[in-house]
Amino acid sequence: MARLKLMIAEDDVVIAQNLSLSLESMGYEVCQAVSSGEELLLQVHQHQPDLIILDITLDGKLDGIETAAMLAKATKVPFIFMTAFSDKETIDRAKQTNPHAYLVKPFDARTLQSSIELAIHNAGTRQLQPDQAAAIPAQPSDTVEADNFLVHDALFVKVRNRLEKVMLEDIVWAEAQDIYCNIKTRTHLHLVSQSLKNLEQRLPANQFMRVHRSYIVQLTAIEAIEDNNILIGGKQIPIGNTHRDALLKRLQIL
Repeated sequence: MARLKLMIAEDDVVIAQNLSLSLESMGYEVCQAVSSGEELLLQVHQHQPDLIILDITLDGKLDGIETAAMLAKATKVPFIFMTAFSDKETIDRAKQTNPHAYLVKPFDARTLQSSIELAIHNAGTRQLQPDQAAAIPAQPSDTVEADNFLVHDALFVKVRNRLEKVMLEDIVWAEAQDIYCNIKTRTHLHLVSQSLKNLEQRLPANQFMRVHRSYIVQLTAIEAIEDNNILIGGKQIPIGNTHRDALLKRLQIL
């Protein structure tokens, strides 16, 4: 029988190493250990683990609970929360993501293995349950009415437990990452749980343009065009064949 392949998200290097050794001694395969939610979301499709052990406190802008919520939208990989916090507020937040098990630090090898077995069992049970989604009418989530928004010159991006205002004029490009995307401003990089298509509908067409299936750029941020690439802040952004003519028509070329 093939060994279960596990992935770890833990910001403490020593804890991650010890956990990896413990898991491997139990017969599991640890395919990757990362320290941030952003890394986990970017690498999970590459490694395709059977289970993720996810610390609630992580490096980066996303904590473990926010990462798990985005993970649940993008994959069906089961996950276990691991944390030193057992307060009601943390547990209530964690419960909203429907984790497959929950580990409170410190824990021993027996508790760890029991939690893994429970998580795998719960994942199998959930897959056998009838899909309730088909009974729910589809909502037009990708359709955005601009007039519904009070603030038209900015977006609000969730960073941990707060919403941060991002001015549209500060956004230089956006990049698709599966069902979520990166928004690059002049000073920060934000990972948001929106598709690039949905984000495109929220951005004013007179300022922003899709130039590739995976990229939107702010037209005034373009510094140069070289061959089939746009240059913005040292980054090369490819121009899709179907977008090149439309892009050139919007630039004043002498």
